[in-house]
Amino acid sequence: MYAKSGDIESSKSVFDRMPEKNEISWTVMIQGLAENGFAVESLFLFVEMKRTSTVAPNELMLLSVLFACSHTGLIDEGLQYFNSMEAVYGTKRKGRHYTCVVDMLSRSGRLVEAEELLKSMPFQPESNAWAALLSGCNRHKNEEIAERTAKKLSELAENNSSGYVMLSNIYASAGKWTDVMEIRRLMRDRGLKKSGGCSWVEVRNEVHCFYSEEASHCQLAAIYDLLQLLRVEMLTIEE
Repeated sequence: MYAKSGDIESSKSVFDRMPEKNEISWTVMIQGLAENGFAVESLFLFVEMKRTSTVAPNELMLLSVLFACSHTGLIDEGLQYFNSMEAVYGTKRKGRHYTCVVDMLSRSGRLVEAEELLKSMPFQPESNAWAALLSGCNRHKNEEIAERTAKKLSELAENNSSGYVMLSNIYASAGKWTDVMEIRRLMRDRGLKKSGGCSWVEVRNEVHCFYSEEASHCQLAAIYDLLQLLRVEMLTIEE
């Protein structure tokens, strides 16, 4: 409960006071640390579990370990865990494990390895795996792999505009405006639109949503008035 709500300190406090820790408690704590931005601590706890307990790593726990390796840049360590899942831990690799490793490789710029992993999978990759590779192509400006990936992603999710948008961004960053216009034409022909960005904040148990493409909040005028007032006060303090 604490980990899911983001209160990781309370979660750790309860975990540390437990007289006995089973598979569930270790899994939840390792996962909670990884998903709340404490990737290094998550990996340390996994090592401690292997050293001090008889609990065997399960597929959800190993997914959290892969996630932690991805977000700390420990690519080789993540690959070692991934390759050891069946031989060492007796846990079968599933689609989400492959997706996590593809994301890990793509984030680090090892795009060729990520693409080869997708091609070698023993079952059909998730669309999220192709999306992770395309995102990596966007970040590292690899047009060649991006084109192949966008085509595959469009086959799996014909009504999803994200692949086209990322490919368009790659072309735009390379100054290939003709290709950008072609992508936009394809999106129009297929009736696809880029989803607007959305942010939200909870105030007094009420969620307020803000969209980038429309002035949707009922108190928008009051919000802008207050922001302008704060801006004036900040400028006054600086002077």
